[in-house]
Amino acid sequence: MKWLSCILLSLFISNVFSQEISGKWYGKLTQGPGGYNDLYDLELSLNQKKNIWGESFASYGNANKIRVGLSGRIARDSILLSETIELIREDTVPWGWIACIKKFKLTYRKHNNIEYLEGTWTGVSKDNQEDTCIPGRVILSRSLSGLNLLLSELKDSIINTQQITYQSKEPPVINFTEKFQNTTPEKVTEINVYQQDLQIMLLDYMKIDNDTVSVYLNRDILLKNIKITKRPTIINLKLDSRIELHEVLLYAENLGLVPPNTSELILIDGENKYRIMIVSDKEKTAALYLRYKPSAK
Repeated sequence: MKWLSCILLSLFISNVFSQEISGKWYGKLTQGPGGYNDLYDLELSLNQKKNIWGESFASYGNANKIRVGLSGRIARDSILLSETIELIREDTVPWGWIACIKKFKLTYRKHNNIEYLEGTWTGVSKDNQEDTCIPGRVILSRSLSGLNLLLSELKDSIINTQQITYQSKEPPVINFTEKFQNTTPEKVTEINVYQQDLQIMLLDYMKIDNDTVSVYLNRDILLKNIKITKRPTIINLKLDSRIELHEVLLYAENLGLVPPNTSELILIDGENKYRIMIVSDKEKTAALYLRYKPSAK
């Protein structure tokens, strides 16, 4: 996957001190690999006098809505905004997710007469401020039409939200019986799935002991060196519709403090959810098989 990247340096940059940023801003917020999701909608409602105050609203469909009061200031050419945990006004998240209290570092820019704010965000868990959130990038415009035009014009340098999928013209031929990185794939279970777009959530179900895994789909890397914690790591994947049987491997990069490497995997297939216990070590790699049946349901 790719994330919001810096806008081309050739774009005109205005001095934020001379700009009025009060009002509603519409945009997108990304989260890096290992985050709950790679892309969220974001709205900022800002008031500006000597300082800045207002509200942020991040959402992902109807299942994830976080509305938080914020305040901030101007520092040279940067707009620094911080959400306040005591000003959480809406907190609707899926099971296993935890809201992030975010800090934004933004810059005012103008491109083809479209005003926008672009920058980065960091954050900490609402429930434990020592638990940092996986950061990402932000882009906002004063209107939805401006945002869509900006994303369309600069899509190659800004954003790519496609899920992982095969690019080959011919479907790959995979020998699931072969060893994988000097380990033997050991079948955990086989599940019939009916959606091409799936989601995997990985988390620790025992004591956290620094277990680290890498996840592969049909021997192609999905995500490397995932540290297993109580907070789920979210992986979105897209099955190749030309293949019926797919293999998901969880390769143990280490064995943690207490071998073997253990984790809990939750597979989400539309409205169906499957919970699977995973055990891997340096001799055996846990293998989950997904049989794609798009017309069987």
